[in-house]
Amino acid sequence: MSDLFSNYKRFGIFGPSESGKTTLAKKIAWHFWTKEKRPALVLDAVSKSYWGEHSKVYTSEDKFWQDIFKARDCLVVVDDASVTINRDNELNGVFTTLRHQGHKLLVIGHSAGNLLPQMREQLQRIFLFLQNRDSVEKWETVFPGADLTGATKLAQYEFITVANYQPPIRVKLSK
Repeated sequence: MSDLFSNYKRFGIFGPSESGKTTLAKKIAWHFWTKEKRPALVLDAVSKSYWGEHSKVYTSEDKFWQDIFKARDCLVVVDDASVTINRDNELNGVFTTLRHQGHKLLVIGHSAGNLLPQMREQLQRIFLFLQNRDSVEKWETVFPGADLTGATKLAQYEFITVANYQPPIRVKLSK
């Protein structure tokens, strides 16, 4: 799993409800805690679920956005991008400046359309659960040369991951 994250600072997980996005995100947060002792700051505005003792979960967006710029060297997790980020131009800086705090960013959403193009372009590795063709086309512009059409035919808990300059990999999520 370490190879999936080495040298990357910005990640995204996208797929429909009940596909395994949050399960994968929690595994990633645990990975960064065990390998780098990097705690997670999680914005979960919809449901405050348990992410582990290495995580602090926020339901207040205002408090979350304030606190992440006071902290250093965390995994910043933004769940349900269709609600929390919602293509908000004012949040572009989150995708470009968080690394100056030593943070890594993990955004969770349903499809490429949850983010503005300039936000998508900052993600260095994505994990795609089932996607529609429109979303796949948007992701293929971010990762040129990567054939992501397989993401339109994934079963529940399957995903494709792709990173800058790397070929796509198909994976079955284990619980």
